[in-house]
Amino acid sequence: MAGLLDNLNRPQLWLEVAPPRGLQTESLLKRLGEVRGHVDAINLVDNALGRVKMSPLVFGAMIKQRLQIPVAINVSCRDRNRFALLSDLIGAAALGIDAVVALQGDRLPPDDSAGAHAVRDLDTFGLLRMIAGLSRGDTGEGKRLLKTLPAWTVGAVANPNRPNLERESDLMRRKAENGARFVVTQPVFEENAARRFAAEARRHALHAIIGILPVKREAMAVYMKEKIKDLSSAAGFLDRYAGMEESDARQASITHSLRLMEALAGDVSGFNIMSGGGPSLAIELALAWRRSHPRIT
Repeated sequence: MAGLLDNLNRPQLWLEVAPPRGLQTESLLKRLGEVRGHVDAINLVDNALGRVKMSPLVFGAMIKQRLQIPVAINVSCRDRNRFALLSDLIGAAALGIDAVVALQGDRLPPDDSAGAHAVRDLDTFGLLRMIAGLSRGDTGEGKRLLKTLPAWTVGAVANPNRPNLERESDLMRRKAENGARFVVTQPVFEENAARRFAAEARRHALHAIIGILPVKREAMAVYMKEKIKDLSSAAGFLDRYAGMEESDARQASITHSLRLMEALAGDVSGFNIMSGGGPSLAIELALAWRRSHPRIT
């Protein structure tokens, strides 16, 4: 991701979306066209929550060709063995994908038959080492492709909401040692938690790209509170959406998110605006932030 995280003079603004569920791409590409020139990258998730979508590699190539927006793709170890991972990474280089976010992948529910077939050939640290090897040209096919492979900017994921921040800090240290340059976080709703996390990331020479998740409606807040274990510490915040009409919830979430981003702008390397309830609210938030913080080119 040449230059995307270099010479930072203001926080990066990323928009995280899931590729389409089926073959129809036109609608989502048109929506993403609204942020062209306003965001620094589109961050594509990889079958998040175990829900099958189009390959982020394929959809990322469409975004770059049509919209010329830099693309980061999430690459999950859960769904691929080492040969498939290597193949996809070489393909990402050939297509000009700008960044890779290495992750294990969300755990599948115990009653999901696919859970028994999750791939455990590599973990996140092994994937980071594979990417570093490709960049050096000393891993298998990487030797033959040294002249064409990019100097990858590679990241991983992290959870600022973990009660034991020492444990999370140790994981970040290991990710940095294996080649990560940045971490994209789970959504954060509280300023002090994000600031503490960013300080830990800096200790390990990692750029902190903080997850910002606007809440679309009460039902979305209830789902996050009850179903997403990593957000258990945010239960008190999510309760504020109880009884709200959708229009009120959207406005309250935009207002809170902008205040949080403003408070953190001097402490973090960027924001990853997440499309948990679909892209519309995330796009609205991204454009609202950009109006008050014009992009510097």
